Amino acid sequence: MHGRGPGIASACLGLALAALLATSSPTLGQSASDKDSDGPFTGLAIITDDLKWYKLFESPKTPVLSVKDVFGPNERGALALIFSNAQPRNGVVKIECDVTAFDPRGKKLIVDDGACYDGPFYGENILVPALLDLQFETSKEDPAGRAGFTVTMHDVHSGRKVKLTVAYELEAGK
Repeated sequence: MHGRGPGIASACLGLALAALLATSSPTLGQSASDKDSDGPFTGLAIITDDLKWYKLFESPKTPVLSVKDVFGPNERGALALIFSNAQPRNGVVKIECDVTAFDPRGKKLIVDDGACYDGPFYGENILVPALLDLQFETSKEDPAGRAGFTVTMHDVHSGRKVKLTVAYELEAGK
C-alpha cells in the first residue's frame, strides 16, 4: 500500500467522472472501468497500465487515467479504486473494501473487509484515491479470456455500499 499526502486534487466530480470514464462501456463486467453510487457515495474502479496512477491526484489538475482493457503476456497493470462523497465523522472518512480477482480459471478473494481508506475528508464532490494499491502481472502461462476484479466499497460511517466490476481481455501467451 502506498500513502497519499494531502495534495488531493480538488477536481469537480462531474468533470472528473466524465474524463475518467470517457472510454467505458455500459455493460457491467465487460469494461475496464465501472462506477456505482449509493445515494451521494460514489465509487469508481479502473484497470490501468499506469502503475503510479495515484500520483495524478497530487496535482490540482483534473486527473485523467489511462484505461486498459487488453493485456498480453508479461504486462503489468493496476486496479485504481476511487471514491467521492463518503460521510465524514470528526473530519475523517473510513472506507473498507472486498476485492475478488477472477480469470478463466476461477475467482479468488484477495481483500476481505480491508482498509481502503482511513483519512481526512477533503470535501464534497472531491475524487479521492483509495490507499489500497493492487497491482498485477500477466504471464505467458495465463489462459486467454476475461479477467478482472469485483469490488465492494463500504462507507463505514454512512453504511452505504457500491459494487463495481471491471474486466480486461487476457491474451494467450505466445
